[in-house]
Amino acid sequence: MTWDRKWGYRLLDDAPEVWIGHERAFFHAVHHRVANFVAGILFPHQKKTPNDPYIRTVMAQMGAIESTLQLLANLE
Repeated sequence: MTWDRKWGYRLLDDAPEVWIGHERAFFHAVHHRVANFVAGILFPHQKKTPNDPYIRTVMAQMGAIESTLQLLANLE
C-alpha cells in the first residue's frame, strides 16, 4: 500500500504479493479479535448456560467464522 495526498491509500498497480500480504495481515488481525471474543465472552456464557439455544447457535456460527478467518490468513 502507498499513500499520497492526491489519491490517499491505494494498492500498487503490479504487486499482487503486496495485496495478498495486506489481506492476510487483515484476516489474521480479525481472527485474533474473534478468538479473544470467543474465549473471553462466549465460552463463559456457554459454561453458565450450556443448553441455551441462543449460545449454541452463536458458538456454531463463531466457530465457522473463526475457521474461515484462520484459513484466509494462512492460505499459501
